[in-house]
Amino acid sequence: MLALACLGLSACGGGGGSTATTAAPATGTPPVAATPAPTPLALAAYAGTWYGPCQGRSQDTATLAMADGGAHALRLNLVRNFHAADGCAGTAIASETLSADFTLTYGSTSTAAALLAPGATATQVALDLVTISIPAYTRSRSGPAVTTTTGANGVLSWCIGYPDGAVCTADAGTQPAASGAGALTLDKGELVLLSPSGGGYVADARYTKERATTTQAQGPAFQRIDTVEGSGTLATSGRTLTVNYTGWLYDASKADFKGAQFDTSIGKTPFTFRLGAGQVITGWDQGLLGMRAGGKRTLIIPASLAYGRSGSGTAIPPDAPLLFEVELISVQ
Repeated sequence: MLALACLGLSACGGGGGSTATTAAPATGTPPVAATPAPTPLALAAYAGTWYGPCQGRSQDTATLAMADGGAHALRLNLVRNFHAADGCAGTAIASETLSADFTLTYGSTSTAAALLAPGATATQVALDLVTISIPAYTRSRSGPAVTTTTGANGVLSWCIGYPDGAVCTADAGTQPAASGAGALTLDKGELVLLSPSGGGYVADARYTKERATTTQAQGPAFQRIDTVEGSGTLATSGRTLTVNYTGWLYDASKADFKGAQFDTSIGKTPFTFRLGAGQVITGWDQGLLGMRAGGKRTLIIPASLAYGRSGSGTAIPPDAPLLFEVELISVQ
């Protein structure tokens, strides 16, 4: 029911791609070895401050603390910090916060089939099963680069002034209360948040204790290169884009940086998706902002903004940077 990677935060990225799907654990694989009675401080191992990966200019922080008056519940506070440049180095210029914390209440410890990373094989993993309670909440942004505007329809927008221009997001208003099932585990020292799927569990997000300050630890920097300037409608977050594209593995030894081609829409049906909705890799959600219909853009995308450590199928290996040529056909 709940995508833990995006709990409460807008425009979560990195969870999808235009050419890959993630197989769910085999249907009908029920959790086994359930422990119905909670052990003392069952969730204490997860308490602390955890950092998500740098996603271009933004990075999430999840702070988990034992809930007041309960030894078997955690209070989850989420913050998204925005930085002036790709890589998340230095002091944040803006932060997005929520008006309420979420509560994760322990239910049992079970061994279940789980995918701990996108594209990974399901394995049997000991999980702490929780119920996630989300009260009604609102989002707000603050910081030295934040301004607000109100449209003719009376809707408030939060704007972040980056060196290359402002990016504005309409206020979504009060989000309704909700609850759902989830799970927690620690894998190689990283916090993994999972949701039930197909009789098992699928990882929604991974967090570390150390704050990563660059998306370019390996491979090229994130680059957006306009080869043809469009004159049509501007591509902004939330709009539906139709594109033609070709993707290659990035190869620094080639003069044009084009390694093996792994996908193209040329000669097929153009690809349509909603920008900023997590339907594509983060490098696309961030890289196509600001284009105009009729334009063409080359994207050089580090692995952290593409398919990361898991890769995608046999065509895109782990930690592979990518190069795309994208033609923006229309913006709706």
